Amino acid sequence: MQDQEIAQLIFPDDKNLEQFLKDEGSYDIHEDLLKYGLKTQQFLYVDYKGEQYQEIVNFILDYEFAHQIELAAKEELEQLEAYDYEYLPDKIREVNKILSPKGYGLFSYPNSGDFYALFIAKIENITNLLQEELLLDDRIPFQERCVKYYR
Repeated sequence: MQDQEIAQLIFPDDKNLEQFLKDEGSYDIHEDLLKYGLKTQQFLYVDYKGEQYQEIVNFILDYEFAHQIELAAKEELEQLEAYDYEYLPDKIREVNKILSPKGYGLFSYPNSGDFYALFIAKIENITNLLQEELLLDDRIPFQERCVKYYR
């Protein structure tokens, strides 16, 4: 799959992405996508150890508002806020249980740092998203170089 196709799956209908990539002029489009997602707040930065507050719930609410859709009921978000977890992937799995009936999922974008870069995307694109090696660093295990979806 070409880089532009991956970019379109992660940032659908984003008219500013192409200009950002041109301005960056980097040879590593995957790093540029990470920078873009974090800069535009379309990626949620969450420390490897977990959330400090309720960033994931707020991220979902912001996504719903920006796209004029409802991904989760108020009661589901309240349960998610109260969810106690030891490892962040456990909470991401809970989020995906809530989002998947609406056809969406919370994905993790690969990076070489000690944080998670999370984004929401349509599940219909899951096969294409999960099979592509994005982080080109042989020192990192293959699974860590690809987008992840926690089930």
